[in-house]
Amino acid sequence: MTTIGFSLELDSGAVTSLAGLPVVAACRHGEAVVFSDGTRLYRLGGDTDDGAPIAARLTLPATDCGQPGPKRLLGVALEGRIDGETAVSAQSSDGSVLEGTAGPAGSEGLPGRAVARLGRGRGNHWRVEIASRARGAFDLGAVSLVALPLDRRLA
Repeated sequence: MTTIGFSLELDSGAVTSLAGLPVVAACRHGEAVVFSDGTRLYRLGGDTDDGAPIAARLTLPATDCGQPGPKRLLGVALEGRIDGETAVSAQSSDGSVLEGTAGPAGSEGLPGRAVARLGRGRGNHWRVEIASRARGAFDLGAVSLVALPLDRRLA
């Protein structure tokens, strides 16, 4: 079951929408709503952000990008609306750590595409982390990893 939820801060009228939350179970604990996706617990709480941006960080599970064997991660493409820059970092199973930035992308009501170009590195599996840096919109519709398969004979 996934959910779509809205949070309304009554003093300012600020609305926050939440979509696609993988909720297996939810309950109220004190003043917070706690839910689980079956493996982790999440807490939804707070009463206001006072109009300040809320830091957003997304960590994707390790993936082989659908391609067995070693590969280079050339970039990470973000689709949606991103005001300002977004930090992108990737770590491979072989120990490579790559960093780049993406954005801005899109405009009011129209999604766009931004690509974080990453340096050289290799690995069979990659784990990617995306973190918003700027004030403003951070609304992702899709994240795509751009990988280049390497010759398996390379040491």
